[in-house]
Amino acid sequence: MFIRTQSHKRKNGTSISGFALAESRRVDGQPRTFNLLNLGPDFKIPRELWKDFGKQVKAYLKGTDSLESYEEGFRRKVIDTADQLEADGYDVHAKPNQRHWIIPEQMSHPDSRTVGGERVGLKALQLMGFAELLLELGLSQEQINSARVLVIGRMLRPGSEKKTHEWMCDESSITELLGCKPPSLSSLYRCSDRLHEHQKTITKRLFSNTKELLGFGDTILFYDLTNTYFHGRKQGELKEHGRSKEKRSDCPLVTLALTINEAGFPCNVDILPGNVGESKTLKAALGNLDVDGVTVIMDAGISTKENLAYLDQHGYAWITVDRRKKSPAPKRTPDKEFETTSGVQLRAWDLQSDRNDDDDQQHEESLEIQSDDEETIKEWFIYIHSEAKEGKEKAIMDTKCKKFEEALEDLHVGLSHPKRMKNFVLVEQKVGRLKNEFSKVSHLYDIKVSPKEGTEHAASVTYHRTHRYDERQSFIGGYVIRTSLTDWDLQTTVQHYHRLTEIEATLRVMKSDLGLRQIYHQDDRCIEGHMFITVLAYYAAHLVRTLLKQNHIHYSWETIRTHLNRVRRVTTKLPKTKQRYLLTHMDEDIPAFVEDIMDCIGLNYDPKKTLRIEERTE
Repeated sequence: MFIRTQSHKRKNGTSISGFALAESRRVDGQPRTFNLLNLGPDFKIPRELWKDFGKQVKAYLKGTDSLESYEEGFRRKVIDTADQLEADGYDVHAKPNQRHWIIPEQMSHPDSRTVGGERVGLKALQLMGFAELLLELGLSQEQINSARVLVIGRMLRPGSEKKTHEWMCDESSITELLGCKPPSLSSLYRCSDRLHEHQKTITKRLFSNTKELLGFGDTILFYDLTNTYFHGRKQGELKEHGRSKEKRSDCPLVTLALTINEAGFPCNVDILPGNVGESKTLKAALGNLDVDGVTVIMDAGISTKENLAYLDQHGYAWITVDRRKKSPAPKRTPDKEFETTSGVQLRAWDLQSDRNDDDDQQHEESLEIQSDDEETIKEWFIYIHSEAKEGKEKAIMDTKCKKFEEALEDLHVGLSHPKRMKNFVLVEQKVGRLKNEFSKVSHLYDIKVSPKEGTEHAASVTYHRTHRYDERQSFIGGYVIRTSLTDWDLQTTVQHYHRLTEIEATLRVMKSDLGLRQIYHQDDRCIEGHMFITVLAYYAAHLVRTLLKQNHIHYSWETIRTHLNRVRRVTTKLPKTKQRYLLTHMDEDIPAFVEDIMDCIGLNYDPKKTLRIEERTE
């Protein structure tokens, strides 16, 4: 140990000199000098005793000092200095190469937060021009930060605004990345209301920005609706009882109507009451669009005669599925066999190509719709058979038939067992209830309850499948597409209609992966804000997935989110003394899959450059 002088410059430009107790060490093979203790500017030990002072301090710490030969002031200063070194954690017995500027055994990691998904989400919002758009709409910087927290929270930890606030405070590094204080829960609710106020403008601008970024077209539009349910009382104008997509008709519902382009991005969003009729929403949705000459693709529930007439009158082409009764596939060889982009095997028959074939007469009727100006609109019909659809429908039908037959057999066996239903009238009533319970398949059976002579009991319950069962089997996997695009080729028409499954997948992503279902709000304004935040989260998530698909990475958002949430930002506490310590904040090293994601969206990311150091005093 030795004494060294040191000087510090004050803010006013003057300098002040002082003294420090220092030590030379060889750390990792290299000589280093470390200040052990600041002795201040009033160090009174004479310069000729500095060398002895350092030796005696070290000897005192080891218990081998010889202070008796020195005067009282010198001895007192040595003892005080040694005590102060011990209080600061100095270990005189440690090996030289283990003496660091921190205390390793007291290191800790007081915090660890997710960071991978937050960085990707912020990059997606940046590509969409989200913050700039909100700034133009008059939102403050605090409100813009709250909006980004809401959207990214819905992407990474789906739930209500309350759940987002908990995620922000307890799990996420989002506020550190934004450089802001954590917004309060009430400010998140207020921000949700502001976003909904500008719903139409935000949707339109985001669609335009994304279109410019990716260069997709808007000549094909898909239209569909979904709903979500609530627990609790029905109140307000939105929550109404209706037909639930999740079979929760016991709960009030709210409907979300989406118009999506062929790239999968919503260009119009409507939040409607839960009891709205699907067929009555199309005109309003298309009326909000500023596009002409587009083709609208929709399912059978929306393609009513009135809606098709409206589309024809306003110059929209359309593709839908025929609402009329199903019929078996034509007996001739398919005109086309191909595979969709999702890998579904299809067989297609052009029902207009041989309209004189008596076997296909029922398919070949060309429906004509009269518009207001009496112009005749011709349509094209295509019969489609899907192997995937056949397998699904057959499995459902077989399961229902099996359960219905087992119930009838159990009723029959019970006639010969004690304490089971035997009365003829009651058995017939039970059969009626079973028919009602299995109404989808019971009409395919002929069921007979035979009376037992001389008693009021039933003798047997018998059944057999009728010809309707075989007819139903012949319909499985088939459907008819109808379209006004008579100049398109068969394969292009069918493939475009099959992409309607993409909007259905979109709705599933919103419900399952992005927290649209279930909603806990009661106020209509909060409900609309919650649903619109989910749409914004879908916009950002779908942009990320689209950029990944361009690089041949095909994963669901749930899989992507799981990998991103594994990357964390770790806070480490590095004590220098008992009172002073450093806090370091740094991202973990990222796995190869996450690195690929960030490269695909243009995020230049190096975990080593994310280091941030703070020095604090307890």
